[in-house]
Amino acid sequence: MSAERIYRLLLRAYPPDFRAEYGREMMLLFRDQCQESDVRTVGFWVAVICDVARSAPALRAAAWRARVSGRTRTVEVPMRLAAIVTVLVGVAGILNAVIEWLAGGSGTTEHALALVLGVCASGLFLAAGAAILRSTERGRQAARLALFASLVLIVVARLLHPWMSILSLLVGFGLPVALLIALYWPRGASPSGAMRTQ
Repeated sequence: MSAERIYRLLLRAYPPDFRAEYGREMMLLFRDQCQESDVRTVGFWVAVICDVARSAPALRAAAWRARVSGRTRTVEVPMRLAAIVTVLVGVAGILNAVIEWLAGGSGTTEHALALVLGVCASGLFLAAGAAILRSTERGRQAARLALFASLVLIVVARLLHPWMSILSLLVGFGLPVALLIALYWPRGASPSGAMRTQ
């Protein structure tokens, strides 16, 4: 195997983007080194391997960090929009429950308790939206907890008194479930642009 073929194999340790941009220049530099040194000596190859071992892992780590931050930014915009929608749904839910309370509703104890639970669930929506907007892991954890609790409250309110409209049910059940999936998805999913070796 020629020295250049061995060096091409060693270059596979570098990230693909780096190889695409600098691979040719590195091969030219290696050819120059081969002309100046004896490629049959152990010292030559120790120096080459040490150079690759010193620089390639750092470049791989930098490429990985850039990919992760790019994915985070890609996910961040829809999550911010979802957080704003969640805050608005929370405010609308509280206002809707207050209006229904003032209108008198059915007047039963179950209905009153269901309205209180609906207000609490909407307040938790509001808290979840604010927590998502914080864009920290602690904020995500608080949002998950608030969304799960609001989902439980909506289920209990629905069981106590079936006062919710179809739209309220879809929002009350669908929004927390969708947001819980979204809050877990970026961490566990493997991105389509996962590490590929060339």
